[in-house]
Amino acid sequence: GWFYLQDPSTLLAPHLLDPQPRDRILDLCAAPGGKCSYLAQLVDNDLTLVAVEPSARRRQRLVENCRRLAAECTAVASLADSPLREFDRILVDAPCSNTGVIRRRLDLRWRLRPEELTRLQTNQLNLLEQAAAVLRPGGRLVYSTCSLEPEENRDVVDAFLNRHPEFRLSRDRELFPPDSQTDGAYVAVLDWAAP
Repeated sequence: GWFYLQDPSTLLAPHLLDPQPRDRILDLCAAPGGKCSYLAQLVDNDLTLVAVEPSARRRQRLVENCRRLAAECTAVASLADSPLREFDRILVDAPCSNTGVIRRRLDLRWRLRPEELTRLQTNQLNLLEQAAAVLRPGGRLVYSTCSLEPEENRDVVDAFLNRHPEFRLSRDRELFPPDSQTDGAYVAVLDWAAP
């Protein structure tokens, strides 16, 4: 119980979030807790970490993993249940089509439909909107998926930036499995740039 195995691609988002000691961090899509516990590890638990997971079953798994890995976090069902109203850094590891991890989910090729991308894109943009509403001025928002689809990645980021001129895209990166030798992933760093 001392280890949590993750593909190297999953570590990119926590690294780009760049947690600092005493930060107030929100993990908006936290279960099962791999990224959440790694964020705590990066600053030796010197942070306030709120992890959101609406599913009771998945939230229990999140709590178990954080406890086992000695990551101090407050797991809540929704953002409304959060003890904090403002965060320094927010991670939105959004639910997605999983096309970047299709080698691990072979049934995906038979389930994924074009209309699913539209539904997911709407949900992803809504999650970014929720995150922006509770980010402190000057804070950092990191958006990530395990998708290779532009509709879920840069298109979502561009739509968000069109609605929120106070943010700027500081960096984005896509990991393509044949090139990176990892699972596929997309990560965008959105920094509050308003004066």
